[in-house]
Amino acid sequence: MKQIFVLFSLILVAITSSAEVQYFRLGRGKVIAYEYILNQQNGPTLILLPGVNRALEEGDATVRQLARQGWNLLMPSFPSHPASIQGLNKDEAPYFMMSTRTRVQDYAEDIETLVDYLNIKQAIPVTLSYSSAVGAYLNPKKFPHLIETVPLGTALEATTESLRQQAALTEGWMRMNPIMAPVWIRQYRDLGYRTVWAKRVDDNLRADPEYYGPRPRVSEIKSGYVDIARAVEDFDLTKWNFGEENRTRDFVFAGREEATRMNNQVRALKSYMATGRPVRVVVVSSVGHVMPTESPAIYATLLNLLSTQTRISTAQFAVVSPYSFTSVVWQDRTALDQWIEKTLKETEENQNSSSKSASNK
Repeated sequence: MKQIFVLFSLILVAITSSAEVQYFRLGRGKVIAYEYILNQQNGPTLILLPGVNRALEEGDATVRQLARQGWNLLMPSFPSHPASIQGLNKDEAPYFMMSTRTRVQDYAEDIETLVDYLNIKQAIPVTLSYSSAVGAYLNPKKFPHLIETVPLGTALEATTESLRQQAALTEGWMRMNPIMAPVWIRQYRDLGYRTVWAKRVDDNLRADPEYYGPRPRVSEIKSGYVDIARAVEDFDLTKWNFGEENRTRDFVFAGREEATRMNNQVRALKSYMATGRPVRVVVVSSVGHVMPTESPAIYATLLNLLSTQTRISTAQFAVVSPYSFTSVVWQDRTALDQWIEKTLKETEENQNSSSKSASNK
């Protein structure tokens, strides 16, 4: 059956090869929307994995700069993203409407299938926040190196401390009934996801009725985002066993990252460094979480540098400014360790303050 879908995808891509967005069919109700820029037939490809909202596109400044530098670029969506939903037949229901079992492991398998189909032999995946959870499950034999950009630590890190405490209390009460708890918790979480994403989708459509393309499938787009949120809820990068995989990583952090996110990112970095594998860490000062949007030129320059520059030591560390960036001045492991300890202390103090404030409300 899978061979039939791949054959169908060959036909589909041939038909849409001149379009900006192409579709790769994975099964009934399931396609991946993607853009593929091929500049060098035998050159390496940067796989720019999507964030939680959408994939990077050919029109984004980061993509344009990397393309000018000669990179092959693959920009896939996940099958639950709005761009992929738009690729379904008019009367075709998305696969996630019939199941709540999607996990980030499934997205990783989908990306690998697309890469194999496109016959990409040299690939460097670049994660972006949410997609670090997907990158973690990519096959290390096929993808021996990852560039992690503002990686997601845990599913709930972006919520406030008071909401995290409320969710823990509510689910704790539900678990008092072990028979009904799984059903209640699933419904409770999905309601929360839908409330958040329905508002975000509606806000985007009020600002631009074609934000998700012409004639968007609004209800299914909202359900798709619920599927994306659900898929990552068991993931925790801070507890990932980096020692079990034969893979190297580089990390790009935002200097103005929210405290809980930064704390998780740095704890994950420490866990990775404990393996003794080489690492390069770049902190972009004065930039927030959405780095490709806030500083696209700096982001593209860093991706190019990390993908081409030869390592000079096991651990390299740099802080760069988005306003006066001309080159990277690498510091050694001592400087990196000092930054880690300072950042952990500052973010933990911030978290403790937020936790006390939430408890007093």
